[in-house]
Amino acid sequence: MATAILMPSLSPTMTEGNLAKWCKNVGDKVKSGDVIAEVETDKATMEIEAVDEGILDKVLFDDGAEGISVNSVIAVLRDKNDSDSDINELLEKYNVNNDEKQTSDNKEKIIEVENVNNEINNITDKSDNENNNPIENIVVNDDKEINNDKNIEVVSSEIDSSYSITENTDRIAVSPLAKRIAIQNKVDLKLITGTGPRGRIIKNDIANFINNNNSLNNFSNINIKSDVRKKTSSMRKVIAERLSKSKKEVPHFYLSIDCNVDELLKGRAFINKSLSPENKISINDFIIKALAMSLSIVPEANCSWNDDEIIHFGSIDISVAVAVDGGLFTPVIKNADYLKLSDISKNMKDFISRANSGKLLPGEYEGGNFSISNLGMYDIDNFSAIINPPQSGILAIGSISKRPLVINDNIKIANIMTCQLSGDHRVIDGAVGAKLLKEFKDIIENPIKMIV
Repeated sequence: MATAILMPSLSPTMTEGNLAKWCKNVGDKVKSGDVIAEVETDKATMEIEAVDEGILDKVLFDDGAEGISVNSVIAVLRDKNDSDSDINELLEKYNVNNDEKQTSDNKEKIIEVENVNNEINNITDKSDNENNNPIENIVVNDDKEINNDKNIEVVSSEIDSSYSITENTDRIAVSPLAKRIAIQNKVDLKLITGTGPRGRIIKNDIANFINNNNSLNNFSNINIKSDVRKKTSSMRKVIAERLSKSKKEVPHFYLSIDCNVDELLKGRAFINKSLSPENKISINDFIIKALAMSLSIVPEANCSWNDDEIIHFGSIDISVAVAVDGGLFTPVIKNADYLKLSDISKNMKDFISRANSGKLLPGEYEGGNFSISNLGMYDIDNFSAIINPPQSGILAIGSISKRPLVINDNIKIANIMTCQLSGDHRVIDGAVGAKLLKEFKDIIENPIKMIV
């Protein structure tokens, strides 16, 4: 029997997804386990596998379709015994119109226009606000008229007779007067940002550009790149939404502490001597373990604000920021206080590898009680990180650098690492945050505590 393929829910918070691409074409035979499509969630691109056999009979969304609600029908598998009425009945069950392919965006039809000049001769240089009175009718083949109910914008009165109005995003919107002035003064319109309606270039834009660039000839031999606008990815949207909400609603406070990591570096070097390259322990592995142990000593910091209640977590799950192209993941090391350094290292290497290839599962980067963000590898001394709600804090790790340190009234050079805590003041008071950092410093400076 016919089977509906639905937009899957890949995480508890997912309400919609984007169809990255189809891996099968209409008419292809599909077996159970075949990858039929790739869906972009708020964090990654995931493969959809078929659970039934059949022929891909109908796809309801094109590659790149966005904002598809979870559990919406995206395609139909037909069995060899299914009739068209069976397909229609299935689609009616899901309230899908079988007459048209669903789209996530309303797209204008391409209208081939001839002799557009006949209709726009009345456009003059009287005003730069031509968009206020869009052309109501356009003359096309055989002297027929099309009512311009879409309010197609005519950007120049000097249009070739074979010109067609299409969805050409590279076309520059410019008023006729501004265009003529630009041509007369040899101004490249790509260098100008329009201030008219919908970003249209008007006369004042050209005049201001000329006034501000007295030596236009100096640009003739310079290859000035145009601005590039890229569509915001789902990952970027989620990062923007969550962190903007955090900064607006969470009262952040910040505490910094310097840690002497001389002993940690010696201990790490000693441990790694006997390990193969793929099993070596990183400094970040020590930091994860130290924070987890600190939270076990100061459990009042391992909590979350939930409006009329405060949640005190029973486990210590550390989220670790991992940068990838276009954003970041925060894979979670669960029960980190009970794990050995070697286990933490193994888990992190696996997470980083799969994060960079987009293969992390939602359950591996969702949740977590406290976060770590380490920018030390970029030579950043210290920074203030934004809390990842609903967590109560994040520890920002800076680079390790040699600095003077006073020990027993003597100055020595030591390897110092600055760490800054961002805390949610609704659930963590300053004294609790200070106590947490003090314990963290003690463990980092005495790394034997993480091994014994």
